[in-house]
Amino acid sequence: MPRWTHKLSLDDCTKFLVLICQRVLNKELIENGNIPVYSANVFEPFGYVNKLLIQDFSVDSVLWGIDGDWLVSFMPKDNPFYPTDHCGVLRCKTDQVNPRYLAHLLESEGKKMGFSRNYRASIDRVKGITFSVPDITEQNKVVAEVREIEVKIADAEKQLKALQGKTAEILNKYLR
Repeated sequence: MPRWTHKLSLDDCTKFLVLICQRVLNKELIENGNIPVYSANVFEPFGYVNKLLIQDFSVDSVLWGIDGDWLVSFMPKDNPFYPTDHCGVLRCKTDQVNPRYLAHLLESEGKKMGFSRNYRASIDRVKGITFSVPDITEQNKVVAEVREIEVKIADAEKQLKALQGKTAEILNKYLR
C-alpha cells in the first residue's frame, strides 16, 4: 500500500497550470488541418485547424471535458492540440506528480464530486480539488502497470474490430 506523502491542491499555481481555452466555430475548422481541436469529448478531436492557442507543448497535459459527460484524457508532450472553451487543460509544474497519474486521479476525483452534464466541471470546481499522492517513484510504478494494461486493451480492441469485420463479411456472403 502506498504511503501518501504529498497533499496538493490544483489551486496551487506554483505546482499546476489550470486553464480553459476559447471557442472554435465550425466555420474555423479546416478539412485537412494539422492541429486537432478538442472540446468536451477529450478523446476524439472535434475537428482540425492550422493554428495554435497554446504555444508550448514540451510538457504533458491532462484534458477534461467541461460541458458533457465527465471525461479525462492524457495528452503526451510534443503533441500540439487546440483546446476549446469546453475543454480544460491541466499541467504539472512540479516533479512531485506524474501527469499520467494525475489524469487518473482527476478522473476519480471528478466522479466522486459528481461532475456531469448537469454539474459542470468548471475551472473553479476543478481548481478546488485537493488530493494526496504517494512518492513519485510509487506513482511511476503505478503508471507503468497501467500502460501495460492499456497496450493490452488496445491490442484486444484491434483484434475485436478485425473479428467484427470478418463476422460482417461472413454474414454478407450468406445473406445475399
